[in-house]
Amino acid sequence: MIDIHCHVLPGIDDGSKDLDMSLQMLGIAEEKNTTKIIATPHYYRGSYENEFKHILAHVENLNAEIKNRGINVEVFPGQEVFVDKYTLDAYKEGTIHCLNTSKYMLIEFPMDVLPDDAIDIIYELKLLGIMPIVAHPERYLYINGNIMNINKFIEERCLFQLNTSSIMGLLGSRVKEAAFGLMDNGLCHFIASDAHSTGKRCPNLGIVMKDIKKDYREVYNSVQRNAQCILNNEIIDVEVKKIEKKKGLFSFFFKK
Repeated sequence: MIDIHCHVLPGIDDGSKDLDMSLQMLGIAEEKNTTKIIATPHYYRGSYENEFKHILAHVENLNAEIKNRGINVEVFPGQEVFVDKYTLDAYKEGTIHCLNTSKYMLIEFPMDVLPDDAIDIIYELKLLGIMPIVAHPERYLYINGNIMNINKFIEERCLFQLNTSSIMGLLGSRVKEAAFGLMDNGLCHFIASDAHSTGKRCPNLGIVMKDIKKDYREVYNSVQRNAQCILNNEIIDVEVKKIEKKKGLFSFFFKK
């Protein structure tokens, strides 16, 4: 399996605190059948300004350690880009980049209020040839409070990545219901761990995908295929439809 969102690089953001933790996280990932991980440290102006050229060096160093330790996981470079009015310039300057060598960029927004210019910035990114992937939309209050608000992103042909912790209910029932609502509406193009440590937010993609395979086989197949498309820089051809009305938000944990 391929985890496209993971804070596994040591000591550069709010994820892994050191090399030992990174190696432990990789061990968990390997145990749960994840063999490829895109490292996505935050690029968040004023907090975690991890430039892509530096991430390349960190990934190279971590892969060298992985090889020395005999861990069967390969790490690829990426970023989780917090979108703001400087994002376009940062991309043009090479400060931020897409996932690995692809045209797919993992982007995030404030949790509470969507900025007025957010959709316009997405539009401008697309003009530069970037395919936006919205990280964990189920966590945003303006989406889990009213799932219809995701239509603003759908109008710009965004793709969506859900977190394993959301699906497992670790972030509360409201976030969990939003995650399943998005899956039920065909708006889950990726599932990723968004792992930050060896605790609750660990690289647990394999655990969640077992249940997804059982109850959401179409989602299971598509997220696997889409993740590989990122690494191959291939076109992800999906039809993204607006939500016309709410559907039932039921968790597979309660299905019989």
